[in-house]
Amino acid sequence: MKNKELCTHLIEQILHIQIKDIHYLETEKNVSVRLDSKSIRLDVYVEDEQGTVLDIEMQTVGNTSILFRDKDETTVLKELPLRTRYYQSMISMDMLRKGMKYRDLQKSYVIFICTFDPFGKGLPLYSFRYRSKENSSLELGDLTENIFLNAKAEEKVPDTELSAFLSYVNGNVAKSTFTQAVDREAERVKNNNDWRNRVMTWEMDVKIMCEDAAKKKAIEIAKSLLKDGMPIPKVAEHTNLTIEEVTALT
Repeated sequence: MKNKELCTHLIEQILHIQIKDIHYLETEKNVSVRLDSKSIRLDVYVEDEQGTVLDIEMQTVGNTSILFRDKDETTVLKELPLRTRYYQSMISMDMLRKGMKYRDLQKSYVIFICTFDPFGKGLPLYSFRYRSKENSSLELGDLTENIFLNAKAEEKVPDTELSAFLSYVNGNVAKSTFTQAVDREAERVKNNNDWRNRVMTWEMDVKIMCEDAAKKKAIEIAKSLLKDGMPIPKVAEHTNLTIEEVTALT
């Protein structure tokens, strides 16, 4: 996605629009509005000439997934819509600087390219915009849209170019000119030592974050058990904390 030509072509295929040019606001952008708010790490954060902002994410489950390898698919599927909600809100806050008007907000897309069917309906593409419950033809007009691509249903895509891309994401051989170009770029990047080092560092960062989250949860549970009068050795046993760590909480 850092290859501007490939990224532009893919966006055009997904949104069925012509893009004269895009520029990268950031790749792997970290967004955090408040010190105590949950930060997000966006995979590819780009903007076209009209100011439309697009966040493009790859999402897998199971052993191939770094962030969700310890979660079952059901949990991941439930979390995806909530992630898009949070991503859109953070993108809007990042876009709207102090002193700007609400009307200065531009169109924003969150696009998930999934190796699974995120909603179980067999559709190759799911697009969501806010509509009135009373009149489905009436849109809210908040300029946000969330799109989920389902690589498992590539044969149902009428657009042969996009179908070939989803087939490639699904693990099949690159057949079209575009997917062959994507495949060459992927091989080039994978053979880049700097890229491999960055991925290893990122995986380590994710592992540390997960361990820190688990430790914080264990401490919360330990505090609750101590408050209920449970002996320190028992608390340590139930939370996998050391006796010294539990003692320090008293």
